[in-house]
Amino acid sequence: MSKVLARATVSAPASTSNLGPGFDCLGLALDLRNDLTLELRDEKGPAVVEARGEGEKTLPRGETNLLVQAARLVLPRATPGRLYFRTTNRVPLARGLGSSAAAAVAGLWAAAHLFGTLRRSEDELEKLAVTLEGHPDNVAPCVHGGLTASLAGFGAQRLNLHPSLSAVVCVPAFELATKKARAVLPKKVPLADAVFNASRALLLARALETGRTAQLAELMNDRLHQPYRARLVPGLADALASAVKAGAAGAALSGSGPSVFAFVEEGRGPRAGAAMVRAFARRRVAAKWLTLSVDRQGVRVEG
Repeated sequence: MSKVLARATVSAPASTSNLGPGFDCLGLALDLRNDLTLELRDEKGPAVVEARGEGEKTLPRGETNLLVQAARLVLPRATPGRLYFRTTNRVPLARGLGSSAAAAVAGLWAAAHLFGTLRRSEDELEKLAVTLEGHPDNVAPCVHGGLTASLAGFGAQRLNLHPSLSAVVCVPAFELATKKARAVLPKKVPLADAVFNASRALLLARALETGRTAQLAELMNDRLHQPYRARLVPGLADALASAVKAGAAGAALSGSGPSVFAFVEEGRGPRAGAAMVRAFARRRVAAKWLTLSVDRQGVRVEG
């Protein structure tokens, strides 16, 4: 049996992005985590990935896996030994819940801590994750936890989120690739739609900070991406409306979809989640719902 030369274990959370009008900017970390243990073993050969949970039958098992690609950005090219990645995935794949960001961040942080001391600054690791994954609005909350605003090239800012707010997510039983969801968006948008989103995104950030949710449903409306992506997510409009009618403070497409995210208060998550599941069922789309707290830690190095 080969000898383990070094080991690091990390945990990275799911995330939802956009939150309606904050397209490619706002993000929120959710308490649904992927766990990764990275080992360097005294043997030769390409990297090996052992996955359990989400994607265990479909994710690549070798060098093309995103975990491996991320780790290779940090580790020396001449690292002696063989890399073993053992991951337990709880974040659904291709559902708009930041699974790629969680993988990129986990791989980078595990590799950076493999030999006990941080090999790169966390700012540098975050930039590498954005470069690899392509979406700072998912990477930022995954790294920092909580509610974040981010812009590629300018970094991320942690925003205050009122403690009364938690989340419910409705996850349809089909995948939607981000590339496909991006392809339906227009290259140009009307000025009125840009103003519509910019004003609501600003007021949304303030409402989330103060916990004044009376107008949250209106502030989470969007004209830049949801109307175009609705054709890819049957039942989306009904799910959004049903969540609010069932007591959610506001709802939006989670990232590029197809999941739907809603802010809830006072234990209203189950009712809102069940309402969204019924809305998708009316369009013959199976779905499940999850009540989730907000993750306020971000990526975590264990042990």
